[in-house]
Amino acid sequence: MSTQLQGHTLITGAVGGLGTAMVQRLLGEGHTIIACDRAQDQAGAWLDRLPADQQHRVTFYPLDVTKEEQVNALADTLRGKGIHIAYLVNNAGIHGAGTESRVWERTLRVNIHGTFYLTRAFSPAMKEQRFGRIVNLASLSAYHPLDDQGPYAAAKAAIAGFTRSTALDLARHGVTVNAIAPGLILHDGLKVVFSDAELARMGSGIPVGRPGKPEEIAATVAFLLSNDAAFITGQTIHVNGGSYLPG
Repeated sequence: MSTQLQGHTLITGAVGGLGTAMVQRLLGEGHTIIACDRAQDQAGAWLDRLPADQQHRVTFYPLDVTKEEQVNALADTLRGKGIHIAYLVNNAGIHGAGTESRVWERTLRVNIHGTFYLTRAFSPAMKEQRFGRIVNLASLSAYHPLDDQGPYAAAKAAIAGFTRSTALDLARHGVTVNAIAPGLILHDGLKVVFSDAELARMGSGIPVGRPGKPEEIAATVAFLLSNDAAFITGQTIHVNGGSYLPG
C-alpha cells in the first residue's frame, strides 16, 4: 500500500477490539500512533501486548471524547510538542438502545459529539499543511438497524451525514474524509451487548456466512488513510459481508 506518511496518526477508542486491530495494522504500515482512550487503567497492559519492536511508535493519552475541553487540551498538548496529526481515526463509540433520555444523550455524545470535537480540533492543521486523512466509524445500524436501536442508529446516521458535509468543506484543502460502516464484527466489546446466542443468530444471516473480523475493518482504515485512496472522499464504505447492499 503506497502510503507516504506526513505526520502522526491519532486513533480514539484505541484500547479495544477494533481499536487494537487498527493500531496493529497501522503500525505495520509504518504509522506513528497517538492512541487515545478513556481506559487509562488498562493502557499499560494494552501497550505491553503490542509487538515489542513497535511499542516505541505508540504513545497513549487518556481522553474522554465527550469532553470538549479534554479534546482541545490534547490538541494543544500535541501541538506544543511539535506533533502534527495528519491522520485521524474517530473510532470511539458506544452502543445505545431504548428510549431512556440518559442513554440517548450518552450515545449521541460519544458517537457524534466526539467525532465532531476531534475533527474540529485537528482539521485546521491539516488544512494548513494541505494534507489530511480522516476516517469516521458509522455502522450498518444507520442503514439497517435492529429492533430498539434508535439512539445508536441515529448517532451513526449522523456520522454518515457529518462525513459527507465535512468532506465537502475540506476537499479543496487536500483533506479527505470518509466513513466505514461495519456490519457484525466479532470483538470483545460486542459480547457485552449481545449474548452468544444472539451473535450466532445474527451471524447465520450474513450472506457470506460468517461475522467479520476486527482486522478486516483495520484493513479498510489503512486503505482510506493511504495515498491509494486520495480520490475517495465523502464516502461511507460498507464492510458487512453483504448484510446491506446499497445502490
